[in-house]
Amino acid sequence: MTSAEESHATVSGPVNIVVIPHSHWDREWYATFEEFRFYLVRFMDELLDVLEDDEGFRSFLLDGQVSLLDDYLEVRPEKREELQTLVREGRIEIGPWYVQPDEFLISGESLVRNLLLGDRAARPFGPIMKQGYVPDTFGHISQLPQILRGFGINTFYTMRGLAEDIEEFGSEFWWEAPDGSKVMAHFLSETYSNAAVLGSDPAKISFRHDRISEPSSYFVSYDSLFELRDNLAKRATNGTILFLNGSDHVTVQPLFSKYVFDLNQRMKDRLFNGRLGDFERLVLDGNPELNTYKGELRWAKYQPILKGVYSSRMYLKQENEHTQQLLEGMAERAAAVVYALGGRDYSPFLRHAWKELIKNHAHDSIGGCSADAVHRQMMGRYDTAKRVGQKVVDESLDYLSALVAPEPEAGMVPLVVFNPSPWERGGSVRVDVSLETDVPLKRRIFDWIGQKEMDIENSRLLAPDGAEIPFNIRGKRLHIEDALYRRKSVRRATIEFLAEEIPPLGYKVFRLVESDGGERMRLAEPSWEATLENERLRVGVEGDMTLSVFDKESGRTYSGLNLFVDEGDAGDEYNFSPPESQRRVLSSEEDWDIESGDDPRILMLRGNLRLPKGLSTSRTARSEETVRCPVNVRVRLAPGSRRVEIQTEFFNRARDHRLRVVFPSGFGEIGQSIAETAFGTVRRPTTPRESAGWREADNVLFAQRRFACVEGEEGGLAILNKGLPEYEATPEGDMNLTLLRSVGWLSRDDLATRRGHAGPGLPTPEAQCLGRQFFEYAVVPYSEGFERAEIFREAEEYWLPLEAWDVQQGDEPPERSPRGAPGFFLEVGGEGVVISALKKSSDREAIIVRVFNSSETETTATLNFGIPVSAAYRTDLNEEIVEEIAPRGHRLELPVSRHSIETALVKLHHPERWAERIRRSGVAEGRV
Repeated sequence: MTSAEESHATVSGPVNIVVIPHSHWDREWYATFEEFRFYLVRFMDELLDVLEDDEGFRSFLLDGQVSLLDDYLEVRPEKREELQTLVREGRIEIGPWYVQPDEFLISGESLVRNLLLGDRAARPFGPIMKQGYVPDTFGHISQLPQILRGFGINTFYTMRGLAEDIEEFGSEFWWEAPDGSKVMAHFLSETYSNAAVLGSDPAKISFRHDRISEPSSYFVSYDSLFELRDNLAKRATNGTILFLNGSDHVTVQPLFSKYVFDLNQRMKDRLFNGRLGDFERLVLDGNPELNTYKGELRWAKYQPILKGVYSSRMYLKQENEHTQQLLEGMAERAAAVVYALGGRDYSPFLRHAWKELIKNHAHDSIGGCSADAVHRQMMGRYDTAKRVGQKVVDESLDYLSALVAPEPEAGMVPLVVFNPSPWERGGSVRVDVSLETDVPLKRRIFDWIGQKEMDIENSRLLAPDGAEIPFNIRGKRLHIEDALYRRKSVRRATIEFLAEEIPPLGYKVFRLVESDGGERMRLAEPSWEATLENERLRVGVEGDMTLSVFDKESGRTYSGLNLFVDEGDAGDEYNFSPPESQRRVLSSEEDWDIESGDDPRILMLRGNLRLPKGLSTSRTARSEETVRCPVNVRVRLAPGSRRVEIQTEFFNRARDHRLRVVFPSGFGEIGQSIAETAFGTVRRPTTPRESAGWREADNVLFAQRRFACVEGEEGGLAILNKGLPEYEATPEGDMNLTLLRSVGWLSRDDLATRRGHAGPGLPTPEAQCLGRQFFEYAVVPYSEGFERAEIFREAEEYWLPLEAWDVQQGDEPPERSPRGAPGFFLEVGGEGVVISALKKSSDREAIIVRVFNSSETETTATLNFGIPVSAAYRTDLNEEIVEEIAPRGHRLELPVSRHSIETALVKLHHPERWAERIRRSGVAEGRV
């Protein structure tokens, strides 16, 4: 031991010090992706040069995300072989993620696809790092251990989310998911930059973070490397610690391996350039006893969790959820059915869409906490993913319609209604019907002009059994079609009708037939009143223009719903922060009008919120000057529906404020809320923890997926949302849903709710979100627990409507395919079983079905296919086969333990053989 070491030593005995060089690479943040890519190319060029020149440089950690390789090779394609050699030699560690994601703002399926994409993108290069490295993500979901284990990953590394006393709890612990899956977690107590600047003399290596403004700050700080070693060693298990030599966007230290050699000589410890796998092995050697942590890691004691990202730039969250629902809920399911019936394989298109979407899931991107230009570019990726996804839906439904419907004839148009859910459904359907009866589809004809138009006003809609069904015409438009055979302008009419008992992931065929005479049946539209009512609910408007909902099943009335509350926000993109002098504006204090729309099932409320224009010059109060912000509220109650659907249009002319909508449950005091999270639900408190001295004050703002609920003895109230993740439940039972948060700074250091900056202090005027904003949400009262009320199903039906398609002349089915197919493709059953994915396998000629158990008890998932199953296997989340499952004809049974995720790979009988059987049986529609 050197004299310098003796003067600093507080931990007896040598320790293992695994030194890992890295660079934490935000693809976009305070600069755009392309600007950062210039730095990435320079960084990678220098790294490759150092590794070529220094054989003693053992390994470099490429931040756990494979996208950096793709981004680099687009500019330097000639470096591919060199990179492959370095990865295969273990000198550059890649994977497991494609990008470093946020976890609370994306779906569980998106997290799985991120790892799946990372795995497949990394395979051509060499070994994939099986370490759960997510150092900077803003908190962690409770199911992440199970997701990681599903990819063969047994560890987890982070610097955010822990509230335990780290000196007593230790820096290593077991983190357990709700299903019991565990990973060895390592808390980066001194951040992922703890040894960012190395040298040869440990006594002269010090680190002072530029954000430190007071001695009690939790950012890493030390006067010598001995001090850092001691701070880490006193929390460590088995005498093993990590030195992380890197930080945000930093290049490699050219003399890194020399410094490691010199430090190993000058310190009593065993210090070496290693990998995270070395750290895992050394920590777990001898099976040490570790503490166990269960639940979400969302506490801001040591590092801020930055909960304001749940509502920063809300338009991003809305676009993201719409894109996820399109890909997961419609495009992949429809494409899987087409593939199973012998049609086209759309998975290459869907991989492209997913890749564009996942690029937006980097934590600084989806968080809405970057420069304005970054988020403008994100919208282009969303647009690409949505257009690809919608085209897959269109082509899939076109194929399926031609496969199952009868031949269109003069004066008759077949209409096929599809159910995207794996259970029987019914509801209102809208479909665009071609009025041109002589369109020469799939024929190369120039300057075609339609001569024959269907008389839709005098047509009848017939059910599969021939019974007439009422329908209404909702408008007409011109549509460009048949691009590959010379575009044609086709006139279309939109009709609406009620389709009942559509089979699970199946269809029914209706026929629109021109009539010789007599008036067609129309949907009954009751005379307009200031109330809405169906078989289940009655909705009224109260004197203060809030809503009341009477639940006929429970006999309970919910009053004061949909109250708008606006308040000042002196925060930044990362955190809400109230001004010192707060002023709230309530919609109940404003004037409103009630109007009837074109649909008697809809109420229209119109009003204005007079809001302070912004903050005062000192930012301690809201301004005295006000601006008028128009608000239009559309309330809809469909026949037979359990949910009241609300659309709010808000014209934002104010700055620095937060707009929320409040739903009082009237249940009295409640202690917790229930919200959907990745692959399940989570219960959260309604009162914050004591957080004096924390980096960020604790609060009860949380992120949800598609719904959040509060429950009392009398029942429950669920609030569904479309891309509005932030909510707060109060001890009084009120549900607060955030619609909009307007701020003008990426980061500030004067917040009341957070200590210090969270990023560069740059202005972000577009984060004020001025102009028209549009929000969608729904209210669902229920009389039993949310599980029995099947709120998961309610959320899916809210997001995924029944789809309808018309069949035109020229829509020929594929060769050797009959005009018939199974009436349903897949029915999923089992108490608490929720479908997460139906898609083609990434690597095999088979279908992937993923489900999870949302309940507290073990259950059995039943998968009943419309086509016989030839073989089936249980796989992990990486789609690697675990064991064979014995099918029973059309049926699979899959045991699912509490809160667990299960994936099945299913091979179906050859579609041509099945099609021939249908041809012989003469089945044309309905359930087989």
